[in-house]
Amino acid sequence: MRPKAVVETIRALWIAGDSPAADRIANLLCPARGAGAACPDHFDLTQARSLDEALELLDSHRAIDVVLFDFELAGPAESAALVRLQTAAGTAPVIVLGDEDDDPQAPAAMRQGAQDWLPKTELTAPALARAIRHAMIRKQIEMDLRRQFVRQRRARSRSQRQTAELRARVERLDAENRELDDFVHVVSHDLKEPLRGIHAYCELFADDYRHHMDAAGVDRLRAIMAICARLEKQIGDLSTYYRVGRVKTTAVRVDLNAVVDGQVASLRTMIDRSGGAVRVKGPLPTVQGHPVLLGMVFGNLISNGLKYNRAHRPVVEIGAMAGQPAIIYVRDNGIGIAPEHHEAVFDLFRRLHGRKEYEGTGAGLTIVRKIITSYGGRIWLESEPGHGSTFFFTLPPAANEPLHPPHWARNRNPGRERSPSAPLCP
Repeated sequence: MRPKAVVETIRALWIAGDSPAADRIANLLCPARGAGAACPDHFDLTQARSLDEALELLDSHRAIDVVLFDFELAGPAESAALVRLQTAAGTAPVIVLGDEDDDPQAPAAMRQGAQDWLPKTELTAPALARAIRHAMIRKQIEMDLRRQFVRQRRARSRSQRQTAELRARVERLDAENRELDDFVHVVSHDLKEPLRGIHAYCELFADDYRHHMDAAGVDRLRAIMAICARLEKQIGDLSTYYRVGRVKTTAVRVDLNAVVDGQVASLRTMIDRSGGAVRVKGPLPTVQGHPVLLGMVFGNLISNGLKYNRAHRPVVEIGAMAGQPAIIYVRDNGIGIAPEHHEAVFDLFRRLHGRKEYEGTGAGLTIVRKIITSYGGRIWLESEPGHGSTFFFTLPPAANEPLHPPHWARNRNPGRERSPSAPLCP
């Protein structure tokens, strides 16, 4: 740390008795003081004839930059005298002048806070002036270090208090989370049982009494069963949404080609029933994630592309655009989404169409976004009504992982592949 600049005029206090030696030291700093001339080397000298007189001067807030103390005035209790003098001097350094340079009392004086010990018999004016300036610089550095120490100690105490408060908050949050886990368990398990019971009794009632009810009664009974089924599905989606990102799963290397293969196989019945197709363009990247959760992402996007679709042949296209990280896209030729609803589709249980028109709870895209953001990615879409929708999302890439084309992409002519921006066949 750079010390502060030394002041132009050094105000020195010389504490010594009446003796030729005391006058000689005073004359080293101000040789012409008796004639009324100014002291050379910018020293302003004040002399005290006793320790008590010096303490009175210091207690009166007399501006002093350095204190010179003749050790002969300390008396038998030299340690106590130095402590009193050092306390009264405050930020001004204390230089002790003794008889010899190797006086055995010098180390004790330095331990009591003296900045230096100088032999009176060998002092010269340049040596004394140099010692005073060095003592002032060392004192400034010492005071700066002490202030830094105090600041660091306060900062450490503040950090310890904040750590204790944070630990208490974490403990409270853990307790609240355990309560929330219990609540979700009740919602996702215990509440489903009554719904299943209601649904089962409605089925039994319909079987046993269908000949005693008119068409309106049968329709109402079926409506109750549909409501029970929908509520059970909503409870399941709500539980899934809660656990995604909360239940920590270790990110592993996931080959998206295998994930998409698995989802296409699981959705084969839906694909065949709709008369549609799922096309994968080129090899997909290998990313960091969890295969089950990423399977939920592609499963939701593929099923939405087939479900919200009025085309003669529904088509869902999956591909990746080069970049770091790569941008994966899922495009369909479905009914499309108006620009003002591009954010609303990600809201929990937000539906843009009636249940009679399209089935579902409206939680799929919310879960998709939460899965992607839990891995540090992002998702967005481009869509217009009547022109299909394209969902784009990013995922952290797997480091140093070469891309291997899946079995269905090997030995294909890359020249026949369409670019990601090419339109889908209706």
